[in-house]
Amino acid sequence: MRNPDLSFYGSDAQRALLQRGADLHTITRDQKHLTYYGRTVGVASIDDAPLSTMLALARLQGNSNIADVADADMPDLKSTVREQCFSPVHYAKWKGGREAIDLARATIADYDLPSAYRLEWLDPRSSAALRQALADTCLSCSVLPPSLAVLSGETQPGVCAIALHASGTVAGCAAAASFLHPEHPDGRAVCWWGMLAVHPDHRGQALSLYLGAEAIVEMHNRYGFATFFTGVEPGNAPSEAICARMGLAREGRSILGAADASLIPGGRMTK
Repeated sequence: MRNPDLSFYGSDAQRALLQRGADLHTITRDQKHLTYYGRTVGVASIDDAPLSTMLALARLQGNSNIADVADADMPDLKSTVREQCFSPVHYAKWKGGREAIDLARATIADYDLPSAYRLEWLDPRSSAALRQALADTCLSCSVLPPSLAVLSGETQPGVCAIALHASGTVAGCAAAASFLHPEHPDGRAVCWWGMLAVHPDHRGQALSLYLGAEAIVEMHNRYGFATFFTGVEPGNAPSEAICARMGLAREGRSILGAADASLIPGGRMTK
Protein backbone atom coordinates (compact mmCIF):
# COMPACT_ATOMS: atom_id res chain seq x y z
CA MET A 1 0.00 0.00 0.00
CA ARG A 2 1.31 3.45 -0.91
CA ASN A 3 2.53 5.67 1.91
CA PRO A 4 0.08 8.62 1.79
CA ASP A 5 3.00 11.00 2.29
CA LEU A 6 4.17 10.15 -1.24
CA SER A 7 0.95 11.61 -2.69
CA PHE A 8 0.10 14.59 -0.48
CA TYR A 9 2.44 17.45 0.39
CA GLY A 10 2.23 20.84 2.08
CA SER A 11 1.34 21.92 5.61
CA ASP A 12 -0.63 19.67 7.93
CA ALA A 13 -3.79 21.59 7.00
CA GLN A 14 -3.07 21.28 3.27
CA ARG A 15 -2.35 17.54 3.45
CA ALA A 16 -5.53 17.00 5.45
CA LEU A 17 -7.46 18.96 2.81
CA LEU A 18 -6.03 16.85 -0.02
CA GLN A 19 -6.83 13.66 1.88
CA ARG A 20 -10.46 14.77 2.37
CA GLY A 21 -10.67 15.54 -1.34
CA ALA A 22 -9.30 12.13 -2.31
CA ASP A 23 -11.59 10.33 0.14
CA LEU A 24 -14.67 12.20 -1.06
CA HIS A 25 -13.71 11.44 -4.67
CA THR A 26 -13.73 7.71 -3.93
CA ILE A 27 -17.38 8.12 -2.87
CA THR A 28 -18.53 10.54 -5.58
CA ARG A 29 -16.42 9.49 -8.57
CA ASP A 30 -19.49 8.14 -10.44
CA GLN A 31 -21.28 11.52 -10.28
CA LYS A 32 -20.99 13.03 -13.76
CA HIS A 33 -21.56 16.62 -12.58
CA LEU A 34 -18.59 16.58 -10.19
CA THR A 35 -14.89 17.19 -10.83
CA TYR A 36 -11.57 16.10 -9.36
CA TYR A 37 -7.98 16.61 -10.48
CA GLY A 38 -6.12 15.80 -7.27
CA ARG A 39 -7.10 18.62 -4.92
CA THR A 40 -10.78 18.71 -3.92
CA VAL A 41 -14.07 17.59 -5.44
CA GLY A 42 -15.89 20.39 -7.28
CA VAL A 43 -18.76 21.06 -9.67
CA ALA A 44 -18.27 21.01 -13.44
CA SER A 45 -20.37 24.09 -14.17
CA ILE A 46 -23.15 26.23 -12.78
CA ASP A 47 -25.39 24.53 -15.35
CA ASP A 48 -24.50 21.07 -14.00
CA ALA A 49 -25.38 21.78 -10.37
CA PRO A 50 -26.46 24.77 -8.25
CA LEU A 51 -24.23 26.85 -6.02
CA SER A 52 -25.66 25.03 -3.00
CA THR A 53 -24.00 21.81 -4.17
CA MET A 54 -20.60 23.47 -4.29
CA LEU A 55 -21.11 25.00 -0.86
CA ALA A 56 -22.02 21.59 0.59
CA LEU A 57 -18.82 20.16 -0.91
CA ALA A 58 -16.86 23.05 0.62
CA ARG A 59 -18.33 22.34 4.05
CA LEU A 60 -17.28 18.71 3.83
CA GLN A 61 -13.78 19.32 2.49
CA GLY A 62 -12.87 22.86 3.51
CA ASN A 63 -12.68 23.94 -0.13
CA SER A 64 -14.52 23.41 -3.41
CA ASN A 65 -15.18 25.17 -6.70
CA ILE A 66 -17.40 25.55 -9.73
CA ALA A 67 -15.17 25.21 -12.78
CA ASP A 68 -17.30 27.16 -15.24
CA VAL A 69 -19.27 30.33 -14.46
CA ALA A 70 -20.09 33.33 -16.66
CA ASP A 71 -18.00 36.35 -15.71
CA ALA A 72 -21.17 38.44 -15.37
CA ASP A 73 -22.54 36.09 -12.69
CA MET A 74 -19.46 36.21 -10.48
CA PRO A 75 -20.29 39.25 -8.31
CA ASP A 76 -23.63 37.86 -7.14
CA LEU A 77 -22.24 34.37 -6.62
CA LYS A 78 -19.28 35.69 -4.62
CA SER A 79 -21.66 37.67 -2.41
CA THR A 80 -23.67 34.52 -1.69
CA VAL A 81 -20.48 32.62 -0.86
CA ARG A 82 -19.54 35.32 1.66
CA GLU A 83 -23.01 35.25 3.18
CA GLN A 84 -22.49 31.53 3.83
CA CYS A 85 -19.30 32.35 5.77
CA PHE A 86 -16.84 31.13 3.13
CA SER A 87 -13.97 33.01 1.52
CA PRO A 88 -14.69 33.34 -2.22
CA VAL A 89 -11.85 33.01 -4.72
CA HIS A 90 -12.15 34.18 -8.31
CA TYR A 91 -9.96 32.75 -11.07
CA ALA A 92 -10.32 33.96 -14.65
CA LYS A 93 -10.61 30.92 -16.93
CA TRP A 94 -8.13 30.62 -19.80
CA LYS A 95 -8.75 27.93 -22.39
CA GLY A 96 -7.10 26.66 -25.56
CA GLY A 97 -7.42 23.89 -28.11
CA ARG A 98 -5.67 23.09 -31.38
CA GLU A 99 -3.75 26.37 -31.41
CA ALA A 100 -2.41 25.64 -27.93
CA ILE A 101 -1.22 22.18 -28.97
CA ASP A 102 0.45 23.51 -32.12
CA LEU A 103 2.16 26.34 -30.22
CA ALA A 104 3.31 23.89 -27.56
CA ARG A 105 4.90 21.67 -30.19
CA ALA A 106 6.63 24.68 -31.75
CA THR A 107 7.88 25.81 -28.35
CA ILE A 108 9.42 22.40 -27.66
CA ALA A 109 11.05 22.31 -31.10
CA ASP A 110 12.59 25.77 -30.63
CA TYR A 111 13.77 25.33 -27.03
CA ASP A 112 17.16 23.96 -26.01
CA LEU A 113 17.08 22.72 -22.43
CA PRO A 114 20.34 23.84 -20.77
CA SER A 115 22.81 20.99 -20.27
CA ALA A 116 22.58 21.18 -16.46
CA TYR A 117 18.96 20.01 -16.64
CA ARG A 118 17.12 16.94 -17.85
CA LEU A 119 13.43 16.41 -18.47
CA GLU A 120 11.77 13.87 -16.16
CA TRP A 121 8.17 12.65 -16.05
CA LEU A 122 6.55 11.80 -12.74
CA ASP A 123 5.33 8.19 -12.73
CA PRO A 124 4.06 5.71 -10.13
CA ARG A 125 7.62 4.47 -9.58
CA SER A 126 9.18 7.91 -9.01
CA SER A 127 11.31 7.96 -5.87
CA ALA A 128 10.34 9.58 -2.60
CA ALA A 129 13.29 11.96 -3.04
CA LEU A 130 12.05 13.18 -6.43
CA ARG A 131 8.50 13.59 -5.13
CA GLN A 132 9.72 15.60 -2.15
CA ALA A 133 11.92 17.79 -4.39
CA LEU A 134 8.95 18.40 -6.69
CA ALA A 135 6.75 19.37 -3.77
CA ASP A 136 9.46 21.64 -2.32
CA THR A 137 9.69 23.61 -5.55
CA CYS A 138 5.92 23.95 -5.87
CA LEU A 139 5.51 25.05 -2.28
CA SER A 140 8.38 27.55 -2.59
CA CYS A 141 6.22 29.21 -5.26
CA SER A 142 3.05 29.07 -3.08
CA VAL A 143 1.61 26.39 -5.37
CA LEU A 144 -0.04 23.39 -3.68
CA PRO A 145 0.69 20.27 -5.73
CA PRO A 146 -2.38 18.12 -6.40
CA SER A 147 -2.23 14.47 -5.40
CA LEU A 148 0.85 12.98 -7.03
CA ALA A 149 -1.12 9.78 -7.58
CA VAL A 150 -3.14 11.81 -10.10
CA LEU A 151 -0.21 13.66 -11.68
CA SER A 152 1.71 10.40 -12.13
CA GLY A 153 -1.20 8.89 -14.07
CA GLU A 154 -1.64 6.19 -11.43
CA THR A 155 -5.29 6.88 -10.57
CA GLN A 156 -6.52 8.84 -13.61
CA PRO A 157 -5.07 10.51 -16.71
CA GLY A 158 -2.38 12.92 -15.59
CA VAL A 159 1.15 14.09 -16.43
CA CYS A 160 3.81 16.12 -14.68
CA ALA A 161 6.87 17.48 -16.51
CA ILE A 162 9.92 18.12 -14.33
CA ALA A 163 13.16 19.97 -15.10
CA LEU A 164 15.64 18.20 -12.84
CA HIS A 165 18.92 20.01 -12.14
CA ALA A 166 22.17 18.06 -11.82
CA SER A 167 22.20 18.97 -8.12
CA GLY A 168 18.97 17.01 -7.61
CA THR A 169 16.86 20.15 -7.27
CA VAL A 170 13.60 20.28 -9.22
CA ALA A 171 14.18 23.51 -11.11
CA GLY A 172 10.63 23.71 -12.45
CA CYS A 173 7.49 21.77 -13.24
CA ALA A 174 4.15 21.85 -15.03
CA ALA A 175 1.22 19.44 -15.01
CA ALA A 176 -2.08 18.48 -16.59
CA ALA A 177 -4.83 16.10 -15.48
CA SER A 178 -8.33 14.96 -16.34
CA PHE A 179 -10.93 16.54 -14.09
CA LEU A 180 -14.34 15.59 -15.48
CA HIS A 181 -16.13 12.25 -15.34
CA PRO A 182 -15.23 10.41 -18.57
CA GLU A 183 -18.93 10.22 -19.53
CA HIS A 184 -19.47 13.96 -19.11
CA PRO A 185 -19.90 15.56 -22.58
CA ASP A 186 -16.41 17.11 -22.26
CA GLY A 187 -14.93 14.37 -20.10
CA ARG A 188 -12.50 12.93 -22.62
CA ALA A 189 -11.70 16.21 -24.36
CA VAL A 190 -11.13 18.93 -21.75
CA CYS A 191 -8.48 18.76 -19.03
CA TRP A 192 -6.91 20.95 -16.37
CA TRP A 193 -3.44 22.36 -17.03
CA GLY A 194 -1.24 24.28 -14.63
CA MET A 195 1.11 23.94 -11.64
CA LEU A 196 3.71 26.00 -13.48
CA ALA A 197 6.38 26.62 -10.87
CA VAL A 198 10.08 27.48 -11.16
CA HIS A 199 12.48 27.39 -8.22
CA PRO A 200 13.70 30.91 -7.36
CA ASP A 201 17.31 29.90 -8.12
CA HIS A 202 16.46 28.76 -11.66
CA ARG A 203 14.35 31.55 -13.08
CA GLY A 204 15.01 33.56 -16.24
CA GLN A 205 15.45 30.56 -18.57
CA ALA A 206 11.88 30.23 -19.91
CA LEU A 207 11.46 26.94 -18.04
CA SER A 208 7.76 27.61 -17.34
CA LEU A 209 7.03 28.06 -21.02
CA TYR A 210 8.95 24.95 -22.01
CA LEU A 211 7.56 22.70 -19.28
CA GLY A 212 4.02 23.98 -19.82
CA ALA A 213 4.38 23.07 -23.49
CA GLU A 214 5.71 19.61 -22.65
CA ALA A 215 2.73 18.96 -20.35
CA ILE A 216 0.23 19.98 -23.05
CA VAL A 217 1.80 17.82 -25.76
CA GLU A 218 2.24 14.80 -23.48
CA MET A 219 -1.35 14.99 -22.21
CA HIS A 220 -2.57 15.15 -25.81
CA ASN A 221 -0.30 12.39 -27.12
CA ARG A 222 -0.73 10.02 -24.18
CA TYR A 223 -4.45 10.44 -23.46
CA GLY A 224 -5.98 12.31 -26.40
CA PHE A 225 -7.10 15.46 -24.59
CA ALA A 226 -7.55 18.32 -27.04
CA THR A 227 -8.63 21.27 -24.87
CA PHE A 228 -6.76 22.72 -21.91
CA PHE A 229 -7.87 25.21 -19.29
CA THR A 230 -6.41 26.90 -16.26
CA GLY A 231 -7.43 29.49 -13.71
CA VAL A 232 -5.53 32.76 -13.24
CA GLU A 233 -6.25 35.33 -10.58
CA PRO A 234 -7.32 38.51 -12.45
CA GLY A 235 -4.41 40.92 -12.68
CA ASN A 236 -1.67 38.26 -12.47
CA ALA A 237 0.16 39.63 -15.50
CA PRO A 238 3.01 37.04 -15.67
CA SER A 239 0.57 34.11 -15.65
CA GLU A 240 -1.69 35.86 -18.17
CA ALA A 241 1.31 36.39 -20.46
CA ILE A 242 2.28 32.70 -20.34
CA CYS A 243 -1.31 31.65 -21.08
CA ALA A 244 -1.44 33.98 -24.08
CA ARG A 245 1.90 32.70 -25.40
CA MET A 246 0.61 29.14 -25.04
CA GLY A 247 -2.48 29.86 -27.15
CA LEU A 248 -4.95 29.98 -24.27
CA ALA A 249 -7.50 32.79 -24.25
CA ARG A 250 -10.30 34.28 -22.20
CA GLU A 251 -13.85 33.39 -23.26
CA GLY A 252 -15.88 35.29 -20.68
CA ARG A 253 -15.90 32.42 -18.18
CA SER A 254 -14.44 32.07 -14.69
CA ILE A 255 -13.85 29.59 -11.87
CA LEU A 256 -15.45 30.27 -8.49
CA GLY A 257 -13.85 28.82 -5.38
CA ALA A 258 -15.10 28.71 -1.80
CA ALA A 259 -12.78 28.10 1.15
CA ASP A 260 -13.41 27.57 4.85
CA ALA A 261 -10.82 29.82 6.48
CA SER A 262 -11.08 27.83 9.74
CA LEU A 263 -9.69 24.78 7.89
CA ILE A 264 -7.42 26.55 5.40
CA PRO A 265 -5.28 29.28 6.95
CA GLY A 266 -5.53 32.41 4.79
CA GLY A 267 -8.68 31.21 3.07
CA ARG A 268 -6.89 29.97 -0.07
CA MET A 269 -5.97 26.47 -1.15
CA THR A 270 -3.21 27.51 -3.59
CA LYS A 271 -1.81 30.48 -5.48
